[in-house]
Amino acid sequence: MAAVPKSGEFQEGKLWFQRKGSIVTVGLTSLATEEVGQVQSVDLPDEEEDFEKGDVVATVDGTNGKLEVTAPASGFIKEVNAALAEEPDTVSEDPLEEGWLVKIEIQDPSDLQEYAAEEDEEEG
Repeated sequence: MAAVPKSGEFQEGKLWFQRKGSIVTVGLTSLATEEVGQVQSVDLPDEEEDFEKGDVVATVDGTNGKLEVTAPASGFIKEVNAALAEEPDTVSEDPLEEGWLVKIEIQDPSDLQEYAAEEDEEEG
């Protein structure tokens, strides 16, 4: 059985996740911020909202378009980055730290296993 990754990228390298126990933080990669341009607004879900793996959990609107952010695993929203309502450009300026989008409490960490294998497949 493959190890469950603690971090990785998904959605064609446009999103990143960082796992600590059952909590997975999700945000945009620099590839995604280049694609959407300067972020103008972020539509975030409500805390405690349930999502299945692959469901859209947030939408990021930028000067060049928008990106739908999907859940890397099934679970519920533990926390949203409420600061983004006032300062959505934080996603453009610091996507890997201050610009995170949501924290999801996942039900089954094995949902993330495919993202560990994804990198190997793309190289071959």
